[in-house]
Amino acid sequence: MAPVRLKTFLLLAAIAALSLGGALLYRGDFSRLGTGTGLTEGCLVCHGKVTGLEGPHAPSAIGCASCHAGDKRTLDKANAHAGMVRIPGNLADAGRTCGQAGCHEAIVPRVERSIMTTMAGVIAVDREALGEPARPDGRIPHANRLGHGVADSHLRELCVGCHLGQAKAEWGPIGEQSLGGGCNACHLEYGKAAAEDLVRYAATAPKERTASPATHPALVVNSRNAHCFGCHSRSGRIALSYEGWNELREEAGNNAAPAAGGKAASARVRKLDDGRFVEMVVADVHHERGLECIDCHTANELMGAGAEVARKSEQQKVACEDCHAAKLVSVAPEFVDPESRLLMKLRGTALGPGQRMGTTRDGEPLVNVVVEEGKGARLLRKRTGEALPLKAPAAACTEGRGHARLSCASCHTAWAPRCVACHTQFDPKDTGFDHAAQAWVKGTWNETAGPFEPLPPTLVVLHAGEARGAIDTFVPGMVMSFDRNREAGKPPDLIHRRLYAKLHSHTTRREARSCASCHADPVALGYGKGELRYRVSGKSGRWTFRPAAKPSKHDGLPEDAWTGFLQGRSGMVSTRESARPFSVEEQRRILTVGACLACHKGDSAVMKRARADFAGTLAGKSPRCALPAWPKGST
Repeated sequence: MAPVRLKTFLLLAAIAALSLGGALLYRGDFSRLGTGTGLTEGCLVCHGKVTGLEGPHAPSAIGCASCHAGDKRTLDKANAHAGMVRIPGNLADAGRTCGQAGCHEAIVPRVERSIMTTMAGVIAVDREALGEPARPDGRIPHANRLGHGVADSHLRELCVGCHLGQAKAEWGPIGEQSLGGGCNACHLEYGKAAAEDLVRYAATAPKERTASPATHPALVVNSRNAHCFGCHSRSGRIALSYEGWNELREEAGNNAAPAAGGKAASARVRKLDDGRFVEMVVADVHHERGLECIDCHTANELMGAGAEVARKSEQQKVACEDCHAAKLVSVAPEFVDPESRLLMKLRGTALGPGQRMGTTRDGEPLVNVVVEEGKGARLLRKRTGEALPLKAPAAACTEGRGHARLSCASCHTAWAPRCVACHTQFDPKDTGFDHAAQAWVKGTWNETAGPFEPLPPTLVVLHAGEARGAIDTFVPGMVMSFDRNREAGKPPDLIHRRLYAKLHSHTTRREARSCASCHADPVALGYGKGELRYRVSGKSGRWTFRPAAKPSKHDGLPEDAWTGFLQGRSGMVSTRESARPFSVEEQRRILTVGACLACHKGDSAVMKRARADFAGTLAGKSPRCALPAWPKGST
């Protein structure tokens, strides 16, 4: 055979052997190769003894290259590591790692379109608040499509560091300061052995490292609350609130700094890894019962259901009433969807005879809610399997017409984190970090905030015309002045916003707030802190309000207020288009009840009658009752 033909024959034979997964390789000791996925894989020669991964993710099941890429057909280290993905799971690579065919190919596109990746609501609100169109290109906003205008510049530096598309760049556990990370953000779990191995590896000089850590971090279906903390301890601060922590101002935190010997100045004060100080108020009752974030929130809520949504409320499906109702909605085992069946299998749970799986009122599967005829319903903690009974709401929650429009949170939220009087301006001389570009840039946005206070939330009208949920909990969202000028030497381009935002603060308590804390409290009504008093003179009374905060130079309202006392507001008033403060007429009705509470306790017989028929109760009032007289102009 001619030399050229012989070379061609040998090359074709080698290619054929490689395509069949055979033992022939271009270079290396072929007899030493390990096997994963039924194919020969050179990675296992060096990494075959790595522990920490189990089940479908074990190296013996899928090898190394399925997740980390590289060249599995060679034993040469440089060639094998060429093109390797050091940290699989980042969304930029997830399509060819976690989301490749045969793995989680249907999940990754959902995550890429989920609200935690797009941050569509945050982007839209920030743009609109700064006087820019929410959708300049007509599409739902996405963190990957930010421009460089004023609003998008602000978002790049101060907001989008939390979205899931941010890459996890270094090995290590998910902690309090972790941001982004794609699939890793929720599913990467460093056990003790993996963490210790990594510490030893990092402490070894690079030239002396002979191998990567021998213990691989695990990939888990059951995320811990710590996975959520990094992003959700900011903005609405729900991860903090759920555990009972309220953030302190910087100067207050410094006064509570750890004393000598490493002991905290107060057992009720904690220092976070990022340097912030928090103080204990009261935790959510669900946290006290041991429930974690994943026990309430579903896979579709966290990873998305497939379609891009404009705001979080469109992706969030679970509500209090889905678990706390006289009769829960459920589905028979034969109608449980395939994904829910898989999740139950991964957690080692199954529906027994006569049992049904709970769903939301809209049919969203609740894989850890079991409904059984004659035995009620129970929730299974996803990480432990512990069964907890689900209780129906008290009679006071559902009886009468007076509270028919209230959300559960309106009465059962103990407190919410409030921050007002924020000021934002651009410093063109300093440098800031652009999270979208992952680079330092010239110019930075600086924010100064008012005090953080744990107070009951403000109640607002959310969806006019709906039966339940029309009244919900809000907090100051953007009570701020914002200088849009980004050029040195030019005059300020100041804009002022007084916007409140919807917040389920995750401080639910079994006990409800008192009647007076709604009907005679200025914070609940949107007036801000101050003295709201009812004074009786003769056969009538009069409400007065003296605000605690000074009036704003921008609009004359108290700095922490949403609306004026017995006044209305129009225009852009909230981060949510459908939300508004109580109208003057609604304020008068609420304060009329508050006047009754000046003499009658909330649980008295007369007030119980009033919840069912307030107009009828007023018609039969005693001659001694002094109802409010309203000042002229409060219409």
